[in-house]
Amino acid sequence: MKNYCEKCGNELAEGAVFCTNCGNEINSEEIKERAEVSEEIPQIESGAQSVFCTNCGEAMNPIADFCVKCGVLKNKIKNYCAHCGAKVNPGQNYCVQCGNKLSQKFSVGEFKLSAETQEKIEKFAQTRLGRAYFSYWKNWKDYQGRAARPDYWFAYLASAIIGAVLGILTIILNQVPLLNILFVLLLVGFGVINIVPAISINVRRANDAGLNWKWYLLAIFLAATFFLAILPTQNKEK
Repeated sequence: MKNYCEKCGNELAEGAVFCTNCGNEINSEEIKERAEVSEEIPQIESGAQSVFCTNCGEAMNPIADFCVKCGVLKNKIKNYCAHCGAKVNPGQNYCVQCGNKLSQKFSVGEFKLSAETQEKIEKFAQTRLGRAYFSYWKNWKDYQGRAARPDYWFAYLASAIIGAVLGILTIILNQVPLLNILFVLLLVGFGVINIVPAISINVRRANDAGLNWKWYLLAIFLAATFFLAILPTQNKEK
């Protein structure tokens, strides 16, 4: 049976210890247990993270982005309820078994993104850059996990692009005081909200390189975070 990396969806070679695509460490025992999982799986509280693959109905690691059985991105295809694993029909908005809302499309009050925009966001989320950037924000308070070099650099690349666009617009609109102030505030705000997730991903990068988080503090003090970022992934056992 084929297995896939739960972080990036890459097909895994039999007996692989690390994913060759993203460097994620593979727990072979956990994959085996999920492959042999029984029909009875404990119910989780409402609002908790998805625990079932919405494509094949297989039980998933709550923090995984891809199903290890079918390799499909979590919540991409709506064949099964992510909350209870029940089969759902096309166009169904709520699960008839547990009442979980099946549509995860972005909305604020009456404002909703168009289907075309939503599709573009989903496509971006499946790219290397998109996966890394969404993971950067999703794991903003995770200091125990690991961040491989691609995750680290692509997340920073996406942040740099957004920051550069805001900076350029701030300069262009320098002659329009009101808009200039607005974009200055946006640029400053973007920098502020990036502080915590940036620290978090750097600590996870240190973990992935087999170093204690204190090395990250030392790297900051010596202005040498670049050297910490280029270190290769290390096996946890080392």
